[in-house]
Parts: sequence; structure tokens; C-alpha cells
Amino acid sequence: MIPFAVIALCSALMQQLQGAETQQVSAEDKEVYLIYSLMLTDPKTSHGPDNNSLYLIAASTSTGRPPQPCVVPPKEFVADFSEVLADYELRKGKSREIKPLFSIRKRYQLLSADEVREFRNDHRLSLQPKASGARWLGTTDLFTLSDVYFNRSHALALTGIGTWCGALCGSYHWEVFQKTAVEKWEERPWVGCTTVAAAQFH
Repeated sequence: MIPFAVIALCSALMQQLQGAETQQVSAEDKEVYLIYSLMLTDPKTSHGPDNNSLYLIAASTSTGRPPQPCVVPPKEFVADFSEVLADYELRKGKSREIKPLFSIRKRYQLLSADEVREFRNDHRLSLQPKASGARWLGTTDLFTLSDVYFNRSHALALTGIGTWCGALCGSYHWEVFQKTAVEKWEERPWVGCTTVAAAQFH
């Protein structure tokens, strides 16, 4: 028989390993949702000022647009950003489930794939950014997020955000964030294009 002390020790080690794994995932989620929350603070929309009283956010990530991120980092960040792009190439086909972990001023609701289709169907023929029914009252846009891609040190990040409000009313753009010396994420103006409806403007 295996001594009770050995069983207890093995059990304690397993709990420590499981706890370390949970802590690692939670740390990554923390970084991801800090960045998402920054993007959803006064986000750009294709129709001008943000007039949503409730943010509707797709509950799973989508592929960023344009598929090749149009980012030109300064020379001193080229190597770090190449690591970000490597992470992007590795994971761009995988979807992340969005969790209700945002820290933003406005109320928000995560929409399932069926609800996203319903919103798009309700707004498909609308040429003006307005809600078309009581269910979407107080909203004009559907927000979609890409996953967040990091360099090895998790000090540089790439992600994307899109808004759609019907017909030709929509936009998508990449954003780059850098973690500062005080462990704070800040956006960097390295992105060179925005996708609006079916046209891309440089």
C-alpha cells in the first residue's frame, strides 16, 4: 500500500500545479481584457460619434481585417513586432470566447452567433445607423473583436476592433498597444489603414 503521507504529498503537488495553471490563464485574460477595455473606451464608429447607450459585442472573436495587419513599427520595435506577427500567424484561425470581463463605463451585452445573425438581418437594409426594433433600443453598432496577439515578453500587443451598423455602415481597424514601464498599456500610432464597408483607405 502507498503510505498516506505520500498520497497527501502527491495531492498537494497536483493542487499547486492546477493552481499555477489557473493563475497563468487568469494573468493572460487580465492582459487581454485590459486591452479590450481600452479599445472600448470611446471607440471609433463609421458614422461619427459613438451614440450607443448599450454596447453589443459578439461573444467570440473574428479574424481581423485587412487579413495582413498594416502596421509599421519604429525601427527599435521591428524585432518585437515580428514576434507579435508570428503569434498572429500561429493563432489567427482560432477563435477566442469573449468573457464578461470588460472594465468600461457603458453597459454591454455579449451576443451569441445566432443573435449576431439576428442583429445583422434586422439592420441589413438600413442605410442609417439606427436601431430597428425594441430589442436593439439604445444601440446602433455591433462590435466585433479579434484575438490579442503578443510578443514573447507580453510587452507589445496587436488586436482589432470592428463596428457594423447596417448596409455600408461599418469599419474595422487594427490597434497596437505597448506596455509601459509602469505596467500600463498604451496605444501606439503605428497602424496605416482602416477598412470601411468594402473599401480600404490608406
